[in-house]
Amino acid sequence: MGLIWLTAVIVLVSMLLWWAFPILARIVGFFLFFDSLLTIVFRPAHAIPSRLPWLALGLFIWLLGHWTWAFKHGLWESRVALRIFRLPGLRRTIPRSTLIDNDRW
Repeated sequence: MGLIWLTAVIVLVSMLLWWAFPILARIVGFFLFFDSLLTIVFRPAHAIPSRLPWLALGLFIWLLGHWTWAFKHGLWESRVALRIFRLPGLRRTIPRSTLIDNDRW
């Protein structure tokens, strides 16, 4: 009985993460990026060495949220994310489901 319960909880948590991750990742990534950027702008002497990794992490989480949304729904939620993923280094990571109808934006 314990193994079945544990499996059910794992499946339920996985389904909840699959449903909520794109939106939460975009929100958390944006706030982390924005907070790090404001700290770097207003307190550069204290923030430059310590906030740059947080800035990169915020951008990565934000982009991962957009990539997951595009993978799930087959379209891009924002033009900014589409343009970032069209850059030469990230072009190969575009989900194939969005390549079918690429002229929406």
